[in-house]
Amino acid sequence: MGFYKRNRSLFLILLGTGIMAASVLWEYVRMKPDYRYIVEPWSIRGYETTQGWVIFAAAVAVLLLAVPLGLRLLKGRTIESVLMAGAVTAFATLVPIVAKAPDQKPGGVIVWGLAGLLGLAAIAVAARFLPQELAGSWRKLAGFGIFAGVTVLAGLVIYDRLLGDRSVPLWVLMLILMLTLSVLAVARPPFELSSYRLLLIGVTLAWVVAIVCAGAVRSTLFRLQFEQMGIAADHRDIQITSGILLAWAGGLIAFAGSVALWARRRDELQEHSRAGQQLAVAAISATELDEAV
Repeated sequence: MGFYKRNRSLFLILLGTGIMAASVLWEYVRMKPDYRYIVEPWSIRGYETTQGWVIFAAAVAVLLLAVPLGLRLLKGRTIESVLMAGAVTAFATLVPIVAKAPDQKPGGVIVWGLAGLLGLAAIAVAARFLPQELAGSWRKLAGFGIFAGVTVLAGLVIYDRLLGDRSVPLWVLMLILMLTLSVLAVARPPFELSSYRLLLIGVTLAWVVAIVCAGAVRSTLFRLQFEQMGIAADHRDIQITSGILLAWAGGLIAFAGSVALWARRRDELQEHSRAGQQLAVAAISATELDEAV
């Protein structure tokens, strides 16, 4: 109970990722209970699917990120954030390779979505180099110009030629996405929150994987039935079940815990900042009083 009171946010992440990891023991997909014909297999559990192992690995990876952050073993230093960003990027890139994910043909929405993220990352990086004395309106105008220029350049030239109208390995898309998100997370101030942003990115990606894999596991059962029997049930008679629902619920709980952990650290930084400003004002006032006396 004491651990829960001191680390409510971490407890939620532990609970959520634990549920996601344990979901592979339950059925992910099965035939409708009122289906009249005999087909084999009737259902498959999470550990019998590639998607289930991906969800399990993602849950464990999020847990490994959350524990040192929740217990304050990581202090939010820049080098720690960079190393964590590299680890997250490497993991997300290797998963499609190990899972032997099929090649994808990204359309215009994905290309321009990646271009927009690159534009936001460019703003975050440029903000560190813009002169601090620059007026707020000029900073906003410069930021908009950088965003528009980088987005258009990436959408029409870089990503269009790199991805274009062709099939590319999924790991290439994940590498581009994770590099962009990592730069965005690390470059934005306050820099002490970079690791917490990376945790949020990791939880969100794990949750998205659990959500979008519903169609894939149904197709897996359909394929196994066809391989074993030569015939298969109709897709509309195949439904997701308890395992997938547990993964969804666990991802939601872990996301809530990650947001709470990030918000607690943000509030602490704001309190320290206000305390520092008050001390500075008090020091100035004391100096003025001494001069007046």
